[in-house]
Amino acid sequence: MPSNRMDRQQRRVVRSGRADRGLHGRPIGAPTGAPRQRGTGRLDVLPGAGLMRRGFALLIALAAAIVAFQELTSQFAGGHAQVHMYDGHSAVPLVELHAQDLVWTLPALAAGVAVGAALMVASASRGGIAALRRFGLPGLGRDARARANGMTWGAVAVLAVHFTGKAFVVFPGGHNAVAVTLGSVLGIGTFRLHRHAIEHEAYRTFNLVAMLLAVGSLASMSITPTGAWWTHNFSTLGTSDDIAAACFNVAIVVSGAGMAAMAVSLTRAVAEPRFGARRGAITAMRVLIVLIGVCLMGVGLVPIDGATGLHNVAASGAAASFAVLCLGVQLWAKRLPRSLVVASYASIVIEVIAMVAYDGIGVFNLTVFEIVAFTLVFAWLIALVAITHASPQPTDAASRRHIVPARVTGPHAAVAAEGPRARTAARRHPPGGRIPRRTPRGPARTATLHDVHRALRRGGEGADEPPDAVPIG
Repeated sequence: MPSNRMDRQQRRVVRSGRADRGLHGRPIGAPTGAPRQRGTGRLDVLPGAGLMRRGFALLIALAAAIVAFQELTSQFAGGHAQVHMYDGHSAVPLVELHAQDLVWTLPALAAGVAVGAALMVASASRGGIAALRRFGLPGLGRDARARANGMTWGAVAVLAVHFTGKAFVVFPGGHNAVAVTLGSVLGIGTFRLHRHAIEHEAYRTFNLVAMLLAVGSLASMSITPTGAWWTHNFSTLGTSDDIAAACFNVAIVVSGAGMAAMAVSLTRAVAEPRFGARRGAITAMRVLIVLIGVCLMGVGLVPIDGATGLHNVAASGAAASFAVLCLGVQLWAKRLPRSLVVASYASIVIEVIAMVAYDGIGVFNLTVFEIVAFTLVFAWLIALVAITHASPQPTDAASRRHIVPARVTGPHAAVAAEGPRARTAARRHPPGGRIPRRTPRGPARTATLHDVHRALRRGGEGADEPPDAVPIG
C-alpha cells in the first residue's frame, strides 16, 4: 500500500508540471531545510515576476494594436500615412477618420493579442510552459520561444525606420536597406540572446521592460502630429498632449519604474562568492540602477515642452548614473567576467563618441544621441543579467541534492544515482526495463523499488544542473 500511494503521488507531480520539485517547492530528495527553488533550481530572483511580465505584455499588446490600426487604416482606408500634420506651430487635421475606418479595429486588436500571447509564451517560466503543454499546444520549445522574441525585436527595428523614413534618405539604398539591415541584426541578435538566457527569470522580465519602451515609442511615432520630430529630439514625441504623447510618456514612466523595481534582481548574481564583490559594492550598483529608473520616470512625467530645465536634469541624471555604473565595473567586484568589463568600457566609449559627434562636430542631432543613450542603458543591463547569471556554481551541498532523472516507465521512474556515469546508464537503458546501477560493492546490480523509496527518503547526490521532468507512463 505505501508503494502504491508513492507511485500515485509521483504521477500527480509529473502531470502538474512540477516533476523537478518536491511537494513544497524543494527538489525531490532534498532535505527539509533545503531552500525553496523554482524552474531551473535557482532561487526565485523576483517575487511577483510572473504578474509583472503579464502586465508588461498587456501594455505591449495595446501599443502593438495602436500601430496595427494606424498601418491598416493607412494602407486600406484612404492611403493616409498620418492622421495629422504639423505646420510648425500646431497640429492640423490632415485626414479625418471615418466610420469605415473602425472596421479595422478588430484586426488591429487581434494583432495586438497575437503579439501579447507570443511574448507571454516567450517569457514564460518552466511552470508556465508545463501548464500550456497540458492543453496540447505545440511549438513551445526553447527555439520557438527565442524566435518569437527575435521576430518581435526585428519588427520593432523595421517599423522604427518605416516611421522615420525621411531621416534615412542619405544612406545607400534608402530607408528600405536600413530597415532590412537593422531588423536582421537586431532580430538575430535577440534570438541568440534569448535562447542563451531564457532560463533566467530576471532576464525574461527585463527584456519586456525594454520592449515596452520600444513598442510604446513606435505607437507614438505612428500617430504623432509633430511631423518630423526626429529633427528636434526624441522627447518631442511626448509633447503633443494627445494619445501619441501618452503612448511615449506612459511607456518611459512604466519602463523606468520597472527598472527601479528590478534593481535587486538585476544585480543578485554579482553578490555570489565567485565574483568577489567588495563591501558596499552591490548596494552602490542597486542605488545607481534605481537612480537611472527614477530619472527615466522624470523624463516621462515632465515633458520637454513644460519644465525644460527639470526634464534635462532628469535626462542628465540617467546618463551620469549609467556612466558611473560602467566606469566602476571593476570596483564593484574583483572577478567579474571579462566580457562584461569589455561591454562596460565599450558602452562608455560609444556614448562619448556619440556626444562628440552630436555636440562637437554636428554629425547628427540630439535625437540620434538620445536613442544611442537609451539603447546602451537597456543593452548593458540585459548583458549584466545574461553574463553574470551564466554557469551558476552552487556553493552549498543542499543546492546540489536532487534525484537524477531516468527515462523509464513504471514504478521505477525515479532513482537516486550518483554522478554522470549512473545518469548516462539510466538514459541509455530502454524504457520499461529496470535500471542497472553501479555500486562500490560490485560490478552492477539492479535498483529495486526498495532502493527508490530509500533514496527518496534520504535524498541523493546528483549533478549540478536541475533535473528535468521524469516521464511516467
